[in-house]
Amino acid sequence: MSLSAAQKAAQKNKRKKESGRFLQGVKTEMKKVIWPTRRELLSYTIMVIVATVVVMAIIAVSDAVFAQLFQLLRSVIG
Repeated sequence: MSLSAAQKAAQKNKRKKESGRFLQGVKTEMKKVIWPTRRELLSYTIMVIVATVVVMAIIAVSDAVFAQLFQLLRSVIG
């Protein structure tokens, strides 16, 4: 079953209206967003970088400790 030209046009118009409503909703919601100031953004960025470095250091130390433990275990077991 194929759709007639009028039905195809109606579906196309419906999709345009739906996408237009969606984009209007996005615009409305974006106006409600409280954007950070430049100072806040810089502060948050620094906090994320510091937290990332701390977690990276913890993982690196844990990895080194476990590597040594497994190496010791291998030498003991054979």
